[in-house]
Amino acid sequence: MIKKTLIFLATFSFIFLPTLSNALEIIDSSNITDVVKIARNYGSATLSTQPNGNPKIIGKIDNIPYIVRFRNCANQTQCEDMNFRVGFLIKPDASVINNWNKTKRFSKAYLDNDNDAILEWDVILSGGISKENMNKSFSYWRLTLAQFTSHIGFK
Repeated sequence: MIKKTLIFLATFSFIFLPTLSNALEIIDSSNITDVVKIARNYGSATLSTQPNGNPKIIGKIDNIPYIVRFRNCANQTQCEDMNFRVGFLIKPDASVINNWNKTKRFSKAYLDNDNDAILEWDVILSGGISKENMNKSFSYWRLTLAQFTSHIGFK
């Protein structure tokens, strides 16, 4: 009986501990390079700086350029959130944008001053989020980009 229990525990540890350790690895604004590494799993990503000194990521997913701006930062390092953003030089009708906002929970779309379509999505970093959750954020961003480009007739 003890031997069976030990075999079960060893198997359980082998299967689940790598997943648990990945889920417990916390990412916050003190390790932005980890965010860039995750972004690179989905396409190109380069760490850069905003005019106010806060960090930003300039990336491309499926040939669509986007920016992730780190916001509400103290001393350009401890940032409370990050904002995914993409703009399209396409001018959909306001009803198309309104329909997007009515049917989607995690992103917001709007027309800028030139009536170009903009898509944004915020992720809270305060207190940190798991590496797995950050990876899911980029995965959902990729999906949202694909859905939005189709929705506005970009692709």
